Amino acid sequence: MLGAMHTSAMKLNSPRPVLAALVLCLAFAHRAAVQASDAAPAPTITVLDFANTAKAADYDWLKLGLADMLSTDLAASGKLKLVERRDLDKVLREQELGLSGAVDEASAPRIGKLTGASRIAYGSFLVASGALRIDAKVVDSETGAIVTAASAQGDPGRALDLEAELAQKLMYALGVDKPAGAGTSSLEAAKAYYSGLILFDSGKYDEAVALFKSATERDPLYAKPRMGIEDSYKFLKDFKAQRQTREMNALISDIEAMKRRLAAPVLSTFASALTNPAAFGFPDAQAVSAAYQARPQVWSGDTPVQAMWNLQHLYMDLGDKGMEQSNDELLKARCTDEVAAIARVAEARYPQDPFLPEVLYSELFGMREAANWTALKAACERLMTQWPDFRMMWAIEDMYEKALEGLGKQ
Repeated sequence: MLGAMHTSAMKLNSPRPVLAALVLCLAFAHRAAVQASDAAPAPTITVLDFANTAKAADYDWLKLGLADMLSTDLAASGKLKLVERRDLDKVLREQELGLSGAVDEASAPRIGKLTGASRIAYGSFLVASGALRIDAKVVDSETGAIVTAASAQGDPGRALDLEAELAQKLMYALGVDKPAGAGTSSLEAAKAYYSGLILFDSGKYDEAVALFKSATERDPLYAKPRMGIEDSYKFLKDFKAQRQTREMNALISDIEAMKRRLAAPVLSTFASALTNPAAFGFPDAQAVSAAYQARPQVWSGDTPVQAMWNLQHLYMDLGDKGMEQSNDELLKARCTDEVAAIARVAEARYPQDPFLPEVLYSELFGMREAANWTALKAACERLMTQWPDFRMMWAIEDMYEKALEGLGKQ
């Protein structure tokens, strides 16, 4: 069921998932409890593109990239309402203003008021003498006063880390939490995506698709370029490809939602959310039911290990669909690695959980398809020894025989 071994391109261009990746995902929990349903509405903020001070062409993608990553960070906290980029662009075009450029404490409040935002974030970056410096400010739209400002500086090759550092400083001052990551750890994937997004905004959809696909080759689970591919196919009128991409994106969206669910201080279940909607960020039980009906896969599992097992199967479905639609071996291999990483985390964190053998069993398929007979033999022996009454023992016995055959022992 699970996919092929890593190709050389996968090893060079796509970051291999490691145990720490999921551990970090599980570690990012909100510091405070979710506000009650009668709390004051979240402040609205908009983020302008950053200005490329030195006009360094090779880093022009950061104009849009820094703004988008910062927007994602601010919105993910759930404590700020973001003016979406398309709405911002529409307002500024109507006013014959640009998304970036000559913005200062005098003009920023006007832009904030035009977009209905109580706060506006803007900034610039400079690449010079082998270093990248990023500066940003958040201004109150009513008073024009600077709410907070921050800077980050370092090697240009660490641009994603520097954005995270900048975001953390701004968000600490704004009293909101820093969510996990900007969507990818690959600088080249981010550069390809944001370069493609600039072309997309210019109506160059063929060229944009090529760059979006390049981004997914470097990081197969990077969700944003896959959304860009779907949007591009709509304008290119390739509706079959658009549908297939939408199906893939729905799975990726469920994966991201399940990871957020696992990252919460308390795992939400349908029953617990119905009982206490406000504790899990819902206004009432009706909203909980609507969320469940919209995305039932995300609610699967009443314990962390059960939820991890369902996350494994989302990855398995994604890898299978990638092979079915486009023979995407890179995505398949990455999904296989994620399934294995989840098994290692579950084993380390919940060694006594009675559902653990289900998670360990899911890992066997990747070993079998990769013809990793030594690892498969050892894994089967462990399951047969420690969990002899496991419901799928007959399948494990079949895999064990396959492993022995592969090792020339039968």
